[in-house]
Amino acid sequence: MPETRDLLKEIGEPIVKSAFADVANAEIPSATARSALMSFSERWKDYSRAALMVMCCEAVGGDPAAVMPAAKALVLSGGAFDLHDDIVDGSMLRTDKGIPTTLGRYGQNVTMLAGDALLIEGLSQLYLLSKQMPLEKVGEIVRTIKNGLYELGSAEVDELELVHNANVTPDVYLRIVRMKAADVESYTRVGAMAGGGSAEEIDALGTFGRMLGMAVILRDDIEDAFNDKRELFSRIAKESLPLPLIYSLDDSLCVKKITAMQATGDPAELDALLGIIENNGSFEKTKACIQELLQQSKLALLHVKDPSKLLTLFNE
Repeated sequence: MPETRDLLKEIGEPIVKSAFADVANAEIPSATARSALMSFSERWKDYSRAALMVMCCEAVGGDPAAVMPAAKALVLSGGAFDLHDDIVDGSMLRTDKGIPTTLGRYGQNVTMLAGDALLIEGLSQLYLLSKQMPLEKVGEIVRTIKNGLYELGSAEVDELELVHNANVTPDVYLRIVRMKAADVESYTRVGAMAGGGSAEEIDALGTFGRMLGMAVILRDDIEDAFNDKRELFSRIAKESLPLPLIYSLDDSLCVKKITAMQATGDPAELDALLGIIENNGSFEKTKACIQELLQQSKLALLHVKDPSKLLTLFNE
């Protein structure tokens, strides 16, 4: 959906650039740390989450400027989680182009500390909210962000139990996917709160964000399973399996090939595994799950004052 991507970039890119400019202007004495942070900021192209906050603020009739400090805070904390996730997953390369990650270029210790720096800078942005709204509302926004990040972190911990686990069920995996979408709910809920939305609108946009976040995670699962062999092998070898493979775990031949690759670290069985999952209905099951989540997300917008811009996200 090129038009959707263009809209998200148009809205979100200035916020992302402003957030990382604050990092660039921070007093960080270490040249290595600054280099790692600047290198990471140049590659960070996730504009969608900041854009969602602005769009949700506007959907309830609010001024986008009101949500800017919170948007910048969550852009930077999102970057921090991304760096820390790379350490957990051992992601040394961006698999589509073979470009070294911050971890691959600077190592574990610098990457961990760079993530910490982004988290510190991001959360320090929240004090600016007190210049724009009552302290009671600031407190509610901070609690929403805190709870969302705690739930996301808990999901990352629970997901570790799925690594090399052939007994995972779709229900268990989807519970973790739901938890991982907590940050997207935080973005959409905070956008509505900063925009002065009613309690009904805030809850509706929270549901919109949670369901949309889950759908995006599962869309990435399809991409990893069927369109990126390198990423699929990485997930088999050292991460949680994508949903299409989890749907396939009732096939003993599929399990045999997965466990062989995990034991040897050799992707030799990958093509044979793909031949199984491409014909066993796992794609259709995953796609149906995504469609249901998108429908729930779209229905939530019926309770919002002006959902017109958000509804464009569902255009085919």
